[in-house]
Amino acid sequence: MKILLLNDEFYTTGASTAMLRLAERLVKNHEVYVMPRIDGEGEIRKKFEALGIPIVKNIDSADLVVANTLMAGAHVAEAGPKVPVVWWIHEAEVGRDMILRFPQLAPGFKHASHIVFQTEYQRIVYGSFLFDSPAMAHVLPFWNDAIYRQEDLQPKPKDKKRIVCIGTIEPRKRMEDTIMAVNAMPAELRNQVEVVFIGKFLQLSDGPRKLADAMPERYRFLGELPNEETLRYLASADAYVLASYSESQPLTIWEAFELEVPVCLSDLETYRHIGLRHAHNAMMHPVGNVEMLSSNLRMLLTNEDVRRGVTKSGKRLLLKNLTNDWADEFERIIHRAHTQAEIQKLGY
Repeated sequence: MKILLLNDEFYTTGASTAMLRLAERLVKNHEVYVMPRIDGEGEIRKKFEALGIPIVKNIDSADLVVANTLMAGAHVAEAGPKVPVVWWIHEAEVGRDMILRFPQLAPGFKHASHIVFQTEYQRIVYGSFLFDSPAMAHVLPFWNDAIYRQEDLQPKPKDKKRIVCIGTIEPRKRMEDTIMAVNAMPAELRNQVEVVFIGKFLQLSDGPRKLADAMPERYRFLGELPNEETLRYLASADAYVLASYSESQPLTIWEAFELEVPVCLSDLETYRHIGLRHAHNAMMHPVGNVEMLSSNLRMLLTNEDVRRGVTKSGKRLLLKNLTNDWADEFERIIHRAHTQAEIQKLGY
C-alpha cells in the first residue's frame, strides 16, 4: 500500500515523535512518504530521512493518508473525498479553541474515514463534531519505546537538584510557572536547584523571561535536542514538571514513570481518564497555581518517602499499559480503512 503521512512540522513534539514511531512500523510493509504541513528543518526530519522515507509536497497518488494533529483538518477535508484518511488527533481542549480560530479545520470531521484519539477524554471533548461524522472513532493510547532502545542510558551529570521541563516553550505549556515556583522556594533550597528546559523556544511572558535571563545558571534553555539526549537529562532529573493548561496523553509523563522520576502536573481532566491521581502517582496543582506547584516541588525534592511512593505507583501504571502493542493496532485501523474504500469502489 502507498501511504502518505501528513505530519505537522519536523521539530520535536510528542505528535511528531508519534508519527515517526508509526512510520518505523509502516515502512517495513508499505511504500511510505511524508509531507509536512509546515516545511522546515528539525530532528524529526533527520529521522525520517534516515529511514529512507521520501519527503514530498503533495498528496497525489497515495492509497491512504494518515493525517497528524487537529491542524491537518483542512487537508483531511480536501483529501477525504479522494482517498481514505485516518486522522490522528492529539489535542484535547485546546483543539476547540483552534477550531474557533481556524474554522476550516472542522470539515475534517466530515471527510475522515477513521479518527484516532489517545484518550477517551478527547472523544468527549470533540463529541459535538463526532455527532454527525461518518468517521469511525478509536481510542488508542500511544507509547514511545525510545527508552527501551537504549542499551545503557546514562543520566546527565549534575551538581544540583535538577528539575526538567520538556516541550515547546509556548503559552499552552506554561513553562513560566516552573520558573516562578522555583523562585518562590526558600533561598536555601532555591540555591540548590537548577531547571533545564528542553524544546523549541517560541514565547515566554516578560516577567519570567527577565528572571530567567538574570539567572542563566539556574534556568537553562537547551532548545531542541535529539531524543537520546533528552532522555539522558530526564533520567538525571529529581523532578519533572508539566504545567500545561491543556494536554491529552503526554509522552514525557510515561518516560518519567519508566525512569522513576517523580512528576508534577497541572490538574487536568484528561489525566483522570488515563489513571493519574494526585499524591498517588503524581503531584498535581490547579492550572496556574504557582504556590501549590512550588509546595509540591519542595515535597518531592526534600521528602524521600513521598518521592519513592509516587515513582513506584507511576511505574506500576506504565507497566500495566505497556501490555498493548499500539502500532500493531494502528496498522490494523489503516488496513480496515483501505479495505472499506476498496469495497466502496466496487459499488457496495
